[in-house]
Amino acid sequence: MIRTLLIAGPLLLAACSPGHAPPAANETASAPAAEVARPAVPSLEGSWQVTMIGGSEARPLGMTATLGGGRAILSTGCFRRAWTYSQKGNVVDFTSSPTGSSNCGGQAPGPQEEMAYAALDGVNMAIFSGGGKRADLSGDSGTVTLERR
Repeated sequence: MIRTLLIAGPLLLAACSPGHAPPAANETASAPAAEVARPAVPSLEGSWQVTMIGGSEARPLGMTATLGGGRAILSTGCFRRAWTYSQKGNVVDFTSSPTGSSNCGGQAPGPQEEMAYAALDGVNMAIFSGGGKRADLSGDSGTVTLERR
């Protein structure tokens, strides 16, 4: 009988330990939370039409923007101005070049061109819509809306 207790005793204790108890019927195993995939932010690279400046429709100047290789060029008829830029997701940084070019015979850029130039100088965010076909570039100096050409 002592022999039976010596063998059965440890087995009974092991069966009663909390580490071996089956889970209660209402307990569920916790699975690691799945990461939500975020859609990729479109690139600004490409050819764009400027459609709005400072919240107002761009008058029919034919203002375009070409972005690529860290360089942005805004053109309106005979006026042209360049910036270097960087993009990391929705965060952008534009730095204007010291000069622009003009084949306008000494004519100065108009108020809408100057407003677009000033807005791009202060841009720090790009918000995309329409599957990347529209970009609102905004910052402290205003907003410029671009649509892919």
